[in-house]
Amino acid sequence: MDKHEVHKVVTAALLSRYDTAKWAAKQAHEAATNEESVAENKYDTFGLEASYLAHGQSQRVLECEQDWLIFDKKQPVLFREEGAIDLWCLVTLTELESPYGANKYFFISPCAGGLTVEISENKVYLVTPSSPVGKKLLGKVVGDEVELLQNGKQTAYEITTIE
Repeated sequence: MDKHEVHKVVTAALLSRYDTAKWAAKQAHEAATNEESVAENKYDTFGLEASYLAHGQSQRVLECEQDWLIFDKKQPVLFREEGAIDLWCLVTLTELESPYGANKYFFISPCAGGLTVEISENKVYLVTPSSPVGKKLLGKVVGDEVELLQNGKQTAYEITTIE
């Protein structure tokens, strides 16, 4: 798997998420400012609730834009290419007890943790350094073993590649 391809796919996914957030914020703003949202009595809170939603959606737009800009401005050629796992690394883990040697792919990202993208039928999970998985991976090198909680049980993996 190519780290530069992962970067492109993640950037596109973040742009799509940003566009969706802008659309949702626009819809929430229109609902909050619609003349039908004016309270008819002191118990009618639809307009107030719609304004809270519009505010929350506008905050989400800012967060999505910031995530997208971080990836959009980062040049893939500036990625560190060797050594221990750090930010911007693509990490391949191979399950030790699997007869097929199942792989998992993690991209160590400064933002957008929890996002999953699919490349060539493989899922790549974005993890931040502050996440539980990110904390376990940071500083490790090829050949190290890590245990991750998966489906309620600890699963052992070996780090097979770091890009």
